[in-house]
Amino acid sequence: MDKFIKPLISIACALLLVGCSTTGKIDYMVVSGSTDEGNDIFATLIEFDGRWSVPAGAMSCCRATAGAMAGVYGQKFPEKVAVEWLDKSENRIYYGEVAIDKAGYKLAKNLPAYSWVSTEEIEKNITPYLIIGMGETGEIKVWLTNARSERNRIGRVLHELGSGQAQWRENK
Repeated sequence: MDKFIKPLISIACALLLVGCSTTGKIDYMVVSGSTDEGNDIFATLIEFDGRWSVPAGAMSCCRATAGAMAGVYGQKFPEKVAVEWLDKSENRIYYGEVAIDKAGYKLAKNLPAYSWVSTEEIEKNITPYLIIGMGETGEIKVWLTNARSERNRIGRVLHELGSGQAQWRENK
């Protein structure tokens, strides 16, 4: 009997470990930065898991909306993001890191369709958008959505996957 129990426990543990893995590779997603409307920033770093990054740059609009975007192919859905940006109005450099909810991978794989306001046509070819928000007082937010903005769309979902507060230093 002992011969059967030990292998059975080993198999059960292996299945449990595989089942607990909540992140995996995403075939294609779009990553974007955003800030509050009217807050001019210059992002110098948007890096995921210390392994891959997307181009950053000037941003001035709009919270939780995908602005300048970068397509990402075949990367593991990230577990953390590191950001750094210059807030021109305060002449401060903000920097910080935020953990990303591991449930984001499953959400990204199962984002719902949305419809277009003008035609009521249903968009079924859904691309996950991962939006990194950088606020004017150093807030960092991470959102996942099924559409780059809510303009002209019905059924856009917006999931907050992480948030935090950046530190800052004077821009010299």
